[in-house]
This record gives sequence, structure tokens and C-alpha cells, in this order.
Amino acid sequence: MGPPDLGRLRERVETLLARHTALERRVGRAAVAYVRAAQAAAAAQAGLEEAEATLEERIRTAYQLGPGAALEAFLGAPTFADVEAVSEYAARTVALDERTLAGAALARDAALAAQGRAERRLEALRPELERLRRSLARIRAELEEAEAAAARAGAQAAWLAAQRLALAGAEARAVGWEDLRTLTWGEDQAPYLALLGPTGGRTCEIPPGLVATGETFSGYASWYGWEFGGQPTAMGAIFDPTLFTAANRWLPMGTFLRVRAGDRCAIVLVNDRGPYGRLERVLDLSKAAAEYLGVGVTWVQAEVLVVAPPA
Repeated sequence: MGPPDLGRLRERVETLLARHTALERRVGRAAVAYVRAAQAAAAAQAGLEEAEATLEERIRTAYQLGPGAALEAFLGAPTFADVEAVSEYAARTVALDERTLAGAALARDAALAAQGRAERRLEALRPELERLRRSLARIRAELEEAEAAAARAGAQAAWLAAQRLALAGAEARAVGWEDLRTLTWGEDQAPYLALLGPTGGRTCEIPPGLVATGETFSGYASWYGWEFGGQPTAMGAIFDPTLFTAANRWLPMGTFLRVRAGDRCAIVLVNDRGPYGRLERVLDLSKAAAEYLGVGVTWVQAEVLVVAPPA
């Protein structure tokens, strides 16, 4: 097999990798959708437990008072005004019990509906994961064939090492999607994201609750997107490309940055580690933050922000 055949093999591998990247993006979107649905189901379950606890307390109180409690109160009322007050109290108690029962029923319905949505999201994702596995197997086989062809031809194909690295990265990402039920666990970054302010980070102004440290650094910023969607970040939360977050190699998790590119700024939460392999790159921005700033691989300036101390 000569060099032209090796060239065709390279073209096939690159085509497969491009298709696999598109598949990863679909899986990433589906994974984030599932995790959001699972988190909503967890919140609905917490609401149900609270409603059931309230109902249980009302039932316990009613049992302790006994059916004759209201009658005793009527009989013991010294004036007609007191009788009227007891009557109004009894009526309100009955109405409250009815509202408590209705609230518990609504909470149960909401929890079941949310759980059903999460399960449907998960089931819809399973075929995509199977396609991902088959895609990886095919790329691996094509690369092995190309390596064998290069060895027979005595050719040095530098592109093979790069494609092997790309395959290894894709295989590592696939592992992160295998047990999606675990993705709802980890650090809750909602309190951190709330500190990005009402614009979600789309501002040059420092949001209330954050303060500048005066520490700055600069370098190239790149970005990562849906092919990592649903993957656990170094902070423990899932990666959602629609949020204003960033990866950095040295800053503590939970640090904030005001990133400036040209005449635009974004406030981002550092919740992941990276970028790796290219030391001149100091940040990997989420897809949303990068698009807002107009970043591809772009020189940026970053200022470190931290949570303001309590007053």
C-alpha cells in the first residue's frame, strides 16, 4: 500500500472525527437537558417532602386536639363574641386543612411530572450514547489501519499522533457521559452564578457582591462548547456552555474574572481546569462567554474578582 492509500485513510479518519465531534455536540446538549430536568425533579421532590411534612403536622395537631376540642371551646365561651371567634377559628382551620391537602396533592403531581420528564430525557439520550460508542470504535479501527499502512510503507505520518490524541480525548469525554444519573451530584454553583448579576455576566461593571482585587493577567483565551456539555467540571458541577464560566490552570475554584477583549467585558466564574497543551493560553471560556466577547483564540486581559466580605 503506497502513500496515496495512506492519504485516503487520513481523509477518512478526519471525516469520521468531524462527524464524531458533531455527534458529541448533540450528546452534550442532550446531557445538559437531562441534568436540568433531573435537577428540576429533585427540587420538585423537595417541595413534595415539605408539603407532606406540613400535612403530617396538621394531621398530628388535629389528632392531639381531638374531635371534641372545638365543642369544648364553644361550650366554654363566656360571651357571644367569644363564640363567634371560636367559630371563625374552626372554619379557618378546616379551610387550611383543605388547602394543605390540595397543596400536597399538587406537589405530588409536580414531582411525578418532573421525574417523568427527567426519565424521558435520559431514555432519549441512550441511543445517542450508543451511536457515540460505535463512532469511537470505527475511528479506532481506521486509525489502526492507517498506522499499519504507514508502518508497511515506512512512512512517517505526523498526523497519526495528532489523531490518536484527538481519539483519546473523545474516549475520555465519552466516559463522562456513561453514567448520567451521577451528573446531578456535585458542587451547587447556583449561588456563585447568582453573583454574575442580572445580566448573567454581560457587563463591564463589577456586579454587587463582588470586589476587585487589583490582580490582573493577560494571554490568549480559547473556548470550549457542547462537546463537553454535561461533563463534570473541576468544581464538581456540570459544564453548561450557555453559562458564563471559564477554565484556568491556577486560580482557585469559585474565583471570578472580569475578562476584557477589545471594548467588551464579561464577568465569568472559574469552575474548571484548563486549557492544557498550550501554555500561552490562559483561559478556556464557555461558548456563551466567548461568543459574547468575540473570542476565537484571542488575546484578553483578565482582572481577578472575589466575593465581597460580609458588611
